[in-house]
Amino acid sequence: MVNIFVYSIEKGGDRCYQQIYQELIKNSKQFAKIEVKSFFNKKLHLSTPQKAKESYTQLLTPHLLKDGLNVALDVNGKELDSFKFAKMLKENSKIAFFIGGAFGFEEKFLKSCDVRLSLSKLTFSHKVAKIVLLEQIFRGFSIIHNHPYHK
Repeated sequence: MVNIFVYSIEKGGDRCYQQIYQELIKNSKQFAKIEVKSFFNKKLHLSTPQKAKESYTQLLTPHLLKDGLNVALDVNGKELDSFKFAKMLKENSKIAFFIGGAFGFEEKFLKSCDVRLSLSKLTFSHKVAKIVLLEQIFRGFSIIHNHPYHK
């Protein structure tokens, strides 16, 4: 069983988003254990972009895996198709995905991750990025296990 952790910087979620997250996590339950955790404090949006990035690093660094793959979602990261994403899931038993705040990540945090991944050239809100990520996780496991969802 693969262990996946999704960490994000975001304000508390609307119930409609939480329902979608839970549905996607439930779909993947047969393939992986997925934990989702969001971080936010009021100081984050009141500071300068650089201070905010430093705060993201402080909040997320303790969650970097020492024995797994750390993936930062980054607009300048590598784009993968669903099959290459599935291969990444298949080759790792423990993966942490990090979704930054409004200002992205500071270089120090990005360098501490193993992979910089872009979900698209489009810009998404954090909530939508999390939906896209969770859907791709399920799609990736569907590809790996030849489940009809991915077709």
